[in-house]
Amino acid sequence: MKIRQKIALLVFSQLSIFAFGREKEPIFKFPPTITFSNNFSASYIHYKNWKYSGFNNYSFLLRSNVNYDTVGNSWETHLRFNGELGYMKFVDSTWYKNSDYMDLSADVIKNTNKTFENIFSFYFSSQFLSTYEMYYNDSGYYAKRWSSGFGNPMNIDIGYGTTIHFWKTCRANLTFVTFRTSTMPILEPQESVDENDLVYKRTLITSEYGLGIQTYIRKNIGKRVRWENYSRAFANAINRDKFDIDFRNRVIVKIFKCLDLIVDSRIRYMPYPPYKFQFRNEIMLSLTLEKM
Repeated sequence: MKIRQKIALLVFSQLSIFAFGREKEPIFKFPPTITFSNNFSASYIHYKNWKYSGFNNYSFLLRSNVNYDTVGNSWETHLRFNGELGYMKFVDSTWYKNSDYMDLSADVIKNTNKTFENIFSFYFSSQFLSTYEMYYNDSGYYAKRWSSGFGNPMNIDIGYGTTIHFWKTCRANLTFVTFRTSTMPILEPQESVDENDLVYKRTLITSEYGLGIQTYIRKNIGKRVRWENYSRAFANAINRDKFDIDFRNRVIVKIFKCLDLIVDSRIRYMPYPPYKFQFRNEIMLSLTLEKM
């Protein structure tokens, strides 16, 4: 190539960069992805003279988990929905709800390619349907009353803090500035109410600042086993009234394409009476529809 041609090509390339700009980097490091898992399990238990009694029952449980993730050059966003609804029925009796919860979380992370990165988080938790309980009214009769429903009880957390990534898609968050607003139904007359709380239509509304910890783990262990952990904790003092723990851990073993063996554990502590840790452990076969 002659010198004149080289000079002309160089000038043309510089003019094209000036006119159109350099080639832009891709918006996303990884394309947006949607993953979901829906599990359905059912059981029928027949007792006949079992421990000298018999209470046949049916139970149904539906679980759903949906994730939407985007990872860009400057920001990444993670949206997650988690829900569970279960019913049990004793033969010749009524259905009653033995499990009902839902939560929605959103995390926005500032990508800095460092070990710890800034995070803004939002979290909402409540239940799907109304719950009713039996009680003795003022006349001494056994009656039914509403005890909880969608939006009551409820927690809304807005937080800012830091997060650390590991295993590519897993992360643990520490939101050292967390603002929580909670609602709780008032079923019995209250002797006293904190001056910072609000009572509206038999609902107690509280707001407080604190520290939050969240984990989001979904790790494949081989081809047939997956470990999931979505846990949260909130506290603003070392006091039994001032911290809230929700530990959720699950091991899923793929048996067939749509059949899973699930080992599920949950530990729950809520900052109101009876101030005790609650434990729930399950082993079940489940029909599963998922995209991972």
